[in-house]
Amino acid sequence: MKKKKKEEEVDEGWLLPYSDMLTLLLALFIVLFAMAKVDDKKFQQIKTEFNSILSTRSGPGSDSIIGTKAVVKQESGKNSSSEAHALAQEAQARKQLETKQLENVKQQLQTDFAQANLQNDVTVSLQSDGIHITMNSNALFDSGSADLTPEVQRSLEGMSPHLQVLSNNPVIIAGYTDNVPIRKNGRFASNWNLSAERAISVMNFFVAKKVFAEDNVSIQAYGENKPKASNDNPEGRAQNRRVEVIIQRLNN
Repeated sequence: MKKKKKEEEVDEGWLLPYSDMLTLLLALFIVLFAMAKVDDKKFQQIKTEFNSILSTRSGPGSDSIIGTKAVVKQESGKNSSSEAHALAQEAQARKQLETKQLENVKQQLQTDFAQANLQNDVTVSLQSDGIHITMNSNALFDSGSADLTPEVQRSLEGMSPHLQVLSNNPVIIAGYTDNVPIRKNGRFASNWNLSAERAISVMNFFVAKKVFAEDNVSIQAYGENKPKASNDNPEGRAQNRRVEVIIQRLNN
């Protein structure tokens, strides 16, 4: 009798609890079912039954484990989409605010130039890349010179406070000439040199007055290239001799 009882104890040691056996069988069934051709309707039914059983074992309020990853992925996608939409709205709002600021600066500059009687020699426009200030070289420099006249310096100094609000913006200062060749043995070797020196003079003035930060300004020189008007008449050549200041947007 004692021997038989010992054997029974050994056999019971290999047995699993009923609930664990049921879980293993269900898991095996799910794996085999997944390897076969999936019928969505049947799969949903089996998923529901399996979740019901697990909920019974785990107690009320337990979460289903089938489909959890899909739900998390879907929610993650929704969050990413919401964040992208919010960022786009924020960028659009910044761009609108900057456009309003640039428009205000443009109007103030136009008033300044009108008061200085320079409205015929200076144009200010707001374009897609920023504010463009085009100044005829005849109003800025004496013929063949790259030095700003004292009168022009006073006019530019008067507009400086309005430009300082854009001191963090990138600035391009470009010089242009007409196609009349530089006379020999003059100060400048070519129209390119003259256009570059004039752009540098305007840059030096604004940097010295702390209107633009030195590390935000770049120079471009085109010489007689990229004319605005025909070089066949004095009026066109006068338009082509110019310096352009482009204050670029921060939010494009």
